[in-house]
Amino acid sequence: MLTPSKLESLIDQVLPLAQLSGLECDHVHFELVDAEDIHALASYHGLPIRYAHWSFGKNYGRLKTAYDYRLSQIYELVINTRPFYAFIDRLNTDAQTLLILAHVFAHVDYFSHSRLFARIPHDILHKASRHARQIGQYRRIYGNEAVESLLDAAMVVADHVGTSLLMAKGPGKEASDVLGYIALHSAYLQDWEREILLMIREESKYFWPQRLSKISNEGYATFWHTRLMRQIRLSPKVAWEVAELNSKLLAIKAPQLNPYALGSQLYNHLYAKKGLDAVFEARNMLDDAGLIRLALDDEVIHTCHLDIYRESDSNGNTPPADPAHIRAQLIQDVEHAGIPLLTVMAEESKPQGPLRIQHHYDGRDLDFYELPFALKAIAHRLWGGVVEIHTMKQGMHHIASHDGTKWADEVS
Repeated sequence: MLTPSKLESLIDQVLPLAQLSGLECDHVHFELVDAEDIHALASYHGLPIRYAHWSFGKNYGRLKTAYDYRLSQIYELVINTRPFYAFIDRLNTDAQTLLILAHVFAHVDYFSHSRLFARIPHDILHKASRHARQIGQYRRIYGNEAVESLLDAAMVVADHVGTSLLMAKGPGKEASDVLGYIALHSAYLQDWEREILLMIREESKYFWPQRLSKISNEGYATFWHTRLMRQIRLSPKVAWEVAELNSKLLAIKAPQLNPYALGSQLYNHLYAKKGLDAVFEARNMLDDAGLIRLALDDEVIHTCHLDIYRESDSNGNTPPADPAHIRAQLIQDVEHAGIPLLTVMAEESKPQGPLRIQHHYDGRDLDFYELPFALKAIAHRLWGGVVEIHTMKQGMHHIASHDGTKWADEVS
């Protein structure tokens, strides 16, 4: 079991090497915690003092079950604030902790330099704590059901808060800021309800860059923990444990995409072709889609086995892999964090009339099984009237709508 003094001695082995390699990784506050604590932190998406909601409990149950059945394990969790907070499972071995520390320091360097996080507020923990207190007070004033139903409906559009990385950009200023538009323009909401929606929007904006950089961020950390471990003189036993943990992190479990494996291969490819400066430039400027566009060539596709998962044709034959198709498909999967792009049709949406939303069709249909429930929640609890979404389904234009009681789907 790790102790604070042991952790300090391990940090002394890794931190100087990380700094000599060019990583900026100062001001990291480490906490040793139990596995249950890390599950709780992760269930709140890394903000430990957020408002209460049943979905976070659901996340915790899923993470703990996976851990109990040895299906997955969270070794560390880093919060992008100042100072940085890194939570490490106290049951990690010394060898595992060496690799984890290198991984953490690379995350900190990524957060410090990536343009995606340049405008993220460093006091997000204080903001989240204030939100939790205020929402808790509204529960006491207006009742648990009123607040919980509002949160449930807000979660439907919590990912649709605009594509801009500028936190200071006002709510509803972008057409893609659906939640901000509703908070400002809904004639149905009371002031305290608008305030809650804007709180959720602020936290969602904090998480948005992380959604855009899962492959880039984890790949960068994996690239560096591999390089740093090769610079430390390890005993055979420790080297074996380090290699074992690294193999777990890089394991590919079809059909899931492993961001550690793909991201590190992309950075390794950049390093081999163009050197370390190209790695740092990619860290500074690129999200997942940009990194894939820059570095995913036929060699990486083959190395990461992206070319072996293909559907058979009607005759049962597996067609040859098309690298261009694989690249295009992967970029589509990560562009806009893989979330459908929705924009408010502001000229056709009035506070007393329908809320009209445009789905920017990219060849993939919306889930028409879930769509009625999503539109009902918005219409009934957030807009107080008809909500329409204009989209395509099987090549035909559809206008799906809900007025809070009745669902309609028209082909136009």
